[in-house]
Amino acid sequence: MRIVNAHVHMIEQDRMMPPGAGVAIPDGIAVLKEAEASLPLLQPERLIAQMDEAGIAVTIIYAVDAPIVYASNEYVHRLCQAYPDRLIGFASVNPTRPGAAEALERAVQDYGLRGLKLHPALQQFAPDDRRAWPVYEKALELNIPVVLHVGTTPFGRLCRLAHANPILVDEVAVAFPELRLMLTHLGTLWHNEAFMVVEKNPNVFIDTAAYLYEIPTVLTRDIVDRIGPEKIIFGTDYPMPYAGRIHRMKDFVDCINSLELTEVERRQIFSENVEALLSGQRQRSR
Repeated sequence: MRIVNAHVHMIEQDRMMPPGAGVAIPDGIAVLKEAEASLPLLQPERLIAQMDEAGIAVTIIYAVDAPIVYASNEYVHRLCQAYPDRLIGFASVNPTRPGAAEALERAVQDYGLRGLKLHPALQQFAPDDRRAWPVYEKALELNIPVVLHVGTTPFGRLCRLAHANPILVDEVAVAFPELRLMLTHLGTLWHNEAFMVVEKNPNVFIDTAAYLYEIPTVLTRDIVDRIGPEKIIFGTDYPMPYAGRIHRMKDFVDCINSLELTEVERRQIFSENVEALLSGQRQRSR
């Protein structure tokens, strides 16, 4: 069965907190507790090795224009060039900055990046902030999907949880009904709100990049039936540690395979739905 991992970060370590940026790493950032052990996973060779171990054919890697998980559009482009058959790149811009829409257009046209990743909590804007409207309009014009981080954001004072509320994405989905959107992390710990947005809006998907112990509890048979298996996309949030464990993609593949799903539903979650997210064909056929 073909598997696509739709949620991966390859962070530029030397640019996470650039000198002179006026940002210091605060205490109490839970995700950094196991960061030192996770750093070797940022080597491209380790990424490909984990994909091979898990039977993953293709991975989508995100640029993120924000501290802690920073990766530039140029860096993601270089990685995709090095592994053109294995990696797909998504761009990132900060919608609150002048020229963000133009920067997105350059990333797509010059670098061949195929989507947009936004992290409102770290980029310090609300998804329904009208300053982001030109970026959404540009994504729609370019026919690319937009991924929005929602739910738990363990980055201490660097972020505001209010910006990670999935309910805010409903306004975007209604304003741009043809724009393909994906929520992250099953919305946890706002999963009920995230599922409401996905259930309500035909143009909104959600990925499975939650903690391993959360997935079986949150992604129940009833929820799959309610929001539709065609709205769920496999992702792991590599290389982020989870619950004290070093990230292993195969664990997430095994977890999805352990759920009460049909073979058709597994195919949808592992590859078919992300192909619809990228192309928009399934959305237009409804």
